[in-house]
Amino acid sequence: MLKPAPVIAVKGVSRDFPVANGIVWALKDIDLDIYPRDFLVIYGPSGCGKSTLLNIITGIDKPTRGEVTFRGDAFSKLRGDKRSYVRAKNFGVIYQVAWWVKSLSVLDNVALPLYILGENEWRTHERARAVLDELKVLDLKAQYPTELSSGQQQQVSLARALVTDPSIIVADEPTGNLDSTSSDIMIGHLDYLNKEAGKEIILVTHNAAYWGLGSRSFEMLDGEIVKESAEK
Repeated sequence: MLKPAPVIAVKGVSRDFPVANGIVWALKDIDLDIYPRDFLVIYGPSGCGKSTLLNIITGIDKPTRGEVTFRGDAFSKLRGDKRSYVRAKNFGVIYQVAWWVKSLSVLDNVALPLYILGENEWRTHERARAVLDELKVLDLKAQYPTELSSGQQQQVSLARALVTDPSIIVADEPTGNLDSTSSDIMIGHLDYLNKEAGKEIILVTHNAAYWGLGSRSFEMLDGEIVKESAEK
């Protein structure tokens, strides 16, 4: 049976950064296809290029060479404002350290991506409550995120990533600051979103225990993919 077309195709992507003594190549000729309902694990130590690759996949940054396509369109070649709009509509991102608006409640922080997309207040709050309820943390809605435990903050961060109903969830070291119980809860949510909700998942981690967790795993070192697991 023929494979479906990739949702995201990374073709020959390299990224360099100028430094005092010349140029550092953070990524070197990366090729990577992400297919419908994929759960990708990108594994490697700090400084290997994982976050740079994520920034290029999500359109925060542009490659020095090569290109990224999204649903067949040349995503990485779009102007910055157009890339931002595509990212806001299609990608939900969870970071190791959540970036909160500290003056806003949990409910308003979760609703914020919808505000940015121009939704009205009633719609944003209704959707934010629904997502918090799905994750069983609706009781936290009136608190401020900085009052919560690390595990609670990451659950709220996941709610914020889901509030726009994105097709792709990008999780950048989402368990890096969590205990084992909270880590298991987070991974369980990602697994459910992939298998039951049909979302593509990109999990970036330095934790070797997550190798082989998804449909495919890739190991990065010094800006290159050096190992790939067999597809499940």
